[in-house]
Amino acid sequence: MVTKKDLLRTAEINTRTKYLNSIIKLSLVFFLIALPASYYGFTSQSIDLSQVSDNLFLAHIIFLGFIIAVNERIVEAFKRTYRRRTALEYANQLIFAQKELSLDPNNEELKTIVQLREAIVNDYAAETGRMCLTVSLAIGCILSSIGAVNILGALVNNEQLSSVWHIVIFDSVDVVLTGWVISGGSEGWTNVLYNARTLFPAPGNERTG
Repeated sequence: MVTKKDLLRTAEINTRTKYLNSIIKLSLVFFLIALPASYYGFTSQSIDLSQVSDNLFLAHIIFLGFIIAVNERIVEAFKRTYRRRTALEYANQLIFAQKELSLDPNNEELKTIVQLREAIVNDYAAETGRMCLTVSLAIGCILSSIGAVNILGALVNNEQLSSVWHIVIFDSVDVVLTGWVISGGSEGWTNVLYNARTLFPAPGNERTG
């Protein structure tokens, strides 16, 4: 049985600060990976999106949304195969402990068991949530590192940048930014599009003075 000491040690790993630090470290790793990838021209590869739309910007948005949807399905498959069974097992153990406590509400030992089970459920959700975000971020950064998709690269011509190292650093930042956008999921991307629509209304919807 998991002891309270074990739970506290694991919970320390899953504090917000440590959670954020782990993601920042992963972003830094992919930034460093993107440096040689950009230098050797991998990030400058591009996919012909003319069949998606004649409008290059719109085609880029649609393709990025497609990549986000595919990535989300991959993460969902990861959840189903790795996370769900264990999560249900922990939840059932918590329900069983709560039922026992309801029959004997003054039992201090049962209260401790329920608290431990609740901590296990919450800790497992936090840990697997971090794993899912890590997988999603890694997929996005890898795709961007090989030039499959990027946020800023399609909008900026390399000739506008001052030097080779300017291009390399720009591409590396683009890789990490793209990874973060892809890892945000379709819901986050929908919110981005909605906010963009409110900031830039269609000409027919603008008020005339």
